Amino acid sequence: MPITSYPQYMEPAGKAGQLANFQDYVADSYAVQEAVPYGAAVQLNATGTAITPIKASGNVIGIALAQHIHDYVEKKDDQKYEVASSAAIVKRGRIFVVAGGDIINGQAVKVDPATQKFTVDGSIAVANAVFKGNATADQLVEIEINLP
Repeated sequence: MPITSYPQYMEPAGKAGQLANFQDYVADSYAVQEAVPYGAAVQLNATGTAITPIKASGNVIGIALAQHIHDYVEKKDDQKYEVASSAAIVKRGRIFVVAGGDIINGQAVKVDPATQKFTVDGSIAVANAVFKGNATADQLVEIEINLP
């Protein structure tokens, strides 16, 4: 029997970088050159050997997949991939990101490298990606991405 109501079986969106549903997704592993927050758009460094958060002249290769760990005791800033760690980067699938303005379902996805938020009018286009819901600034919004 197919799953037709995802919220019945999985947690609701709680943070950027969380998968949106149980459909197939593709994620590649990369070394981290600069700290990468969960749900951030990333690019390869100049040598193609590691990733960094997207820059003004960058090319989006995917979105950083969130991990389910958090140190609630010490309240650490641990919702990111640390330098020299290995990061899972989603290239295909549905994932939650932070909206940088008003979003309407079906619009093409862009990123503002200054804020690292996803918008319809940012300066960096995310190839083969669309918003899959409506949102306003600083809300989580689902995107579908399909990169090679």
